[in-house]
Amino acid sequence: MKHENENAANLHTGLKRREFMAMLAGCTVGLMVPSLSHGEGKIAAATSSRSDRLGKLLPLRKLGSSGPVVTNLGVGGAHVGSASEKVAQAIIEKALEEGVRFFDNAPFYSGGKAEERYGKFLTPKYRDVSFIMTKTLATNRKDALKDLDASLSRMKTDYVDLWQVHALGSPRDVEERVQNGVLDAFLEAQKMGKARHIGFTGHESYKAHLKMLEELQKRGVKMVTSQMPVNPADPHYESFVTHVVPKCVKAGIGVLAMKTLADGRFFGGNKGWRRTNVSVKPIIPAILSVEDVFGFVWSLPITTLVSGMESVQQVSQNAAIARKTWNLNQAEHQKRIDAVAPIAGPDLEFYKS
Repeated sequence: MKHENENAANLHTGLKRREFMAMLAGCTVGLMVPSLSHGEGKIAAATSSRSDRLGKLLPLRKLGSSGPVVTNLGVGGAHVGSASEKVAQAIIEKALEEGVRFFDNAPFYSGGKAEERYGKFLTPKYRDVSFIMTKTLATNRKDALKDLDASLSRMKTDYVDLWQVHALGSPRDVEERVQNGVLDAFLEAQKMGKARHIGFTGHESYKAHLKMLEELQKRGVKMVTSQMPVNPADPHYESFVTHVVPKCVKAGIGVLAMKTLADGRFFGGNKGWRRTNVSVKPIIPAILSVEDVFGFVWSLPITTLVSGMESVQQVSQNAAIARKTWNLNQAEHQKRIDAVAPIAGPDLEFYKS
């Protein structure tokens, strides 16, 4: 009887998840920007022909209900900091050439080196076409504003397009940062014109994101973004996709996807900073392709997939996938979720606490 009850519960959960994923997929088209070259009033999904002075852009999506329009692929700043200076410059320039205009960063990445490289290779010639984001780990108002000024100095810019509260770890962490004035600092930065838009990030616990959403509503503060892990394994374990994404959609907050390949563990092994005593079996290419995973993400109501790209080849490969029209149906989503079920969990998504 016990096993029958467990099987019934699992079946019920599976059915609920299928209905839920279908609902989320239905929200995606609302983020896509119409292409004027494909007929007035028609959505051209991922074939927008928008261009700027550097050339054709990757597909554009809205950053929430009130944010700007940005490219659906972004450069992860951590890898810009850890690569050699020559490779970092090449990644930035190849991304621009391929139509990427979203650039992620944080002071934490290589001790500020990643931001310095934006200041050397991105902002001097390309600030006008780049949407630049950075973050702060600060836990009080004074340190947050100090962090922002240091970031602006390193990146040689007067403002960032997006500034985010970095790496919320738990509901208690949220409470402490809010009580110590971090939200006040973000509102001050906006008022001073140093941060055009504000948001928050985290990968340890979806409960931290829910707490931040609660605090924002309680205080009447509007943020435009929430950054979180999004991949086919996430729905199986401490899921941001099932718990947080729907609330962001409802609140008009744009979702930025990270850890799309589980910080590299989709390729197998024990890469990372936690649970390095275990090694997972590869999902790519044994079970899914990179295209399968990215397509899964872009078929959800995600604005930008922030990818840590380690070479110009990876930039071109990811941009090619980004140009395709992604609109997976519920069955295609579920196929990818089911495929990774045997490997999903804390060893794969080691960054979740």
